[in-house]
Amino acid sequence: VVRMAKFAQNVELKPCASTTGEPTGHTLVIGNISRWNAEGRVTVSFDQVRFTEMQGLTEDILQCAAPDIILSPLVGDDFDVMEVATRLSELGYKGRYRAISQDVPNIDMIRNEVRTHAPELDFDLLPMSKVANDG
Repeated sequence: VVRMAKFAQNVELKPCASTTGEPTGHTLVIGNISRWNAEGRVTVSFDQVRFTEMQGLTEDILQCAAPDIILSPLVGDDFDVMEVATRLSELGYKGRYRAISQDVPNIDMIRNEVRTHAPELDFDLLPMSKVANDG
């Protein structure tokens, strides 16, 4: 609980990014922040990276974070790539959005489906290999 309170304070204390329209180098990560924190992952926003849950994906966070790229898992605990793409489209986002997943059997099918559904997004799917455990 203390960790979550510190996380919330850090997010609120971060100033909004410049709204000049120039590239900011900022990344917005959409994910299952509560679970990630419970697993001990670092999800505290800092200068170039902000984290949000799917329900926190609002016009305000897009304006404040001014992301050059948005990242999310292909499938989260309570959302999937199509829901994120739909929400970003509804919010008028036209930038880069990348979904990340392991072991995707038909990457091109997913890419085409999202690109057809949300053509204004610069979408791609980034397949990640599982890291081998050496010991």
